Amino acid sequence: MMRAKSRDARFTAGAVISLLFILIIQVKGYANNWLFKDGKWYYYYTYDDPVENEWITDGGNEYYIGSKGLMSTDKWVSDKSTGEKYYVGLDGIKKKNSYTASKDKFVGPDGTELESFDEWRKSAKKNLKKVISALNRKVTVSSEQTAYLSTLNASNAAFTLYDLNGDGYKDFIVINKESDAAQVLDIQLWNPEEEEFYALMELDFTSDETAVLRREENYGDAWLIISRDINDFDFQRLPREEYYFQDVEHYHFGYNEYGDVIYYINNDKADPEEWNSSLIYRRNSTGSGIFAVYHDLNESTVDEQVDMYPSEEEIALFSEKG
Repeated sequence: MMRAKSRDARFTAGAVISLLFILIIQVKGYANNWLFKDGKWYYYYTYDDPVENEWITDGGNEYYIGSKGLMSTDKWVSDKSTGEKYYVGLDGIKKKNSYTASKDKFVGPDGTELESFDEWRKSAKKNLKKVISALNRKVTVSSEQTAYLSTLNASNAAFTLYDLNGDGYKDFIVINKESDAAQVLDIQLWNPEEEEFYALMELDFTSDETAVLRREENYGDAWLIISRDINDFDFQRLPREEYYFQDVEHYHFGYNEYGDVIYYINNDKADPEEWNSSLIYRRNSTGSGIFAVYHDLNESTVDEQVDMYPSEEEIALFSEKG
């Protein structure tokens, strides 16, 4: 009995040692191991052979492993093979079509910064904040209309990011939200070739003009109608994918030395019926108001709206430009 028990004990001990040896060999030979240590992730080929300074793919995602196997997070990584810088997020994954963690830059579909979109964001914020400053600046005025305008400030205004000329890029429009007709205070169009906003219309505090925007049906041309009291109207059209309004027609009337009303269309005299019927036709042909969502004009809302996630179409446009 004692001898039999001794053999069984020796056999069991030998089996355990053999099993441990096999496990050690398996662990050492097992590739692609993640290790979490002191709040950081490391990546190893084997237990004593860390990956260093190279990209790896795991679970369909790309990661950059730096020195001593440490996974890179929230940083731009230079790739010697392409000469480009790619962004990896807080989770270590190489990002595409995404903001960085600080939201200061946007990563495009190839993993690099989408510079043209970031330039649009920077310019939109800068120019809208200039409008805020202009509206809050006090001016000295005389006429009734300019006296009214002088009471405006940024708290009376609203803005929208809206593709006015149909080229796919968002422009911006600032209106007086207190007015029934959405009086336009500022219009700026983004020119993708120049990568800057073009000011098409800016509020003039020394003018008696009132401007409203309209658009033809089925997302046609945009129109700017500028009124001066009740006897002077300018109609300007912005064709699709153009960057400037074009003068189309000017209607006004005045009085001769006898007090008779004299009507003009583009500085040519017209009889009253022709003047009225032509003006009605022109108004109807410009379509209806711009249907867009407007937001209070202040710095925090500007940052919030400009930093909204771009659409797939916008990403494609900015990627082509880049």
